[in-house]
Amino acid sequence: MATFIPLKRYMFYLLDRLIEQYKLRDPFLDIGCGTGDVAAYLGTKNWQGKAIDFSPRAAEMARLAVSPYPQITVEQVALADEASDGYQTILLWDVVEHIEDDLTAIRLAASRLKPGGAMLVAVPSNPREWRWDDEMVGHYRRYTVAAMEKLLREAGLTPVEFWDFTFPVFWLMRRSYTWLNLNTEKNTMANTEERTKTSAIVHAWHIPVIGNLLNRPSVLWRVVYRFQYAFRHATGFGHEFIALAIKPAN
Repeated sequence: MATFIPLKRYMFYLLDRLIEQYKLRDPFLDIGCGTGDVAAYLGTKNWQGKAIDFSPRAAEMARLAVSPYPQITVEQVALADEASDGYQTILLWDVVEHIEDDLTAIRLAASRLKPGGAMLVAVPSNPREWRWDDEMVGHYRRYTVAAMEKLLREAGLTPVEFWDFTFPVFWLMRRSYTWLNLNTEKNTMANTEERTKTSAIVHAWHIPVIGNLLNRPSVLWRVVYRFQYAFRHATGFGHEFIALAIKPAN
């Protein structure tokens, strides 16, 4: 559902509030940047930084997305080969669930983070919410808050916030959609890694015509976002959350 534009806009809505509340700042590193929408959004805030992805197609699309923002660079590179450090904010949005050894990935990312810096991790949550779309985009797992908190602490980070960004509206939409199985855009890749490479491009959550109508900005979505925000701590009910963790200063 991460490719569903109204949900993506709501994630940005939450990102704005986390930036304001916790004084997050650049330079940033967007790991597994996909099509570059998160990096481009930070570009509108005049943030500088880098976006990386191991998929050639995703990196190409990300370069196009951030082209209006010369302070942001894009590289086709795996996290293990990213040598830079000293970032103030690192983002892993819809990334670690695609990685078999998620602890090593979080530790690698944390090593690129400046002491006192912040890491934002968005993941699918609650194992009971596993559906066919998880397999379609190459997920290895879904997380509980307890599992993610343990992972972050083992990587040397201090968890601060866990905000659900799906319950109740987007959660109900996904439950209905996966039950009806209306998808017309299938991912035929057999290999999990190949499914991951195409996950930012192939839409697991898409209904022709209706999807286009839902994607349009409207006053209704702004009302939904304000309503959703009141449920941000309902992490035990939704199907995705954002975790914020800080790297200790010493």
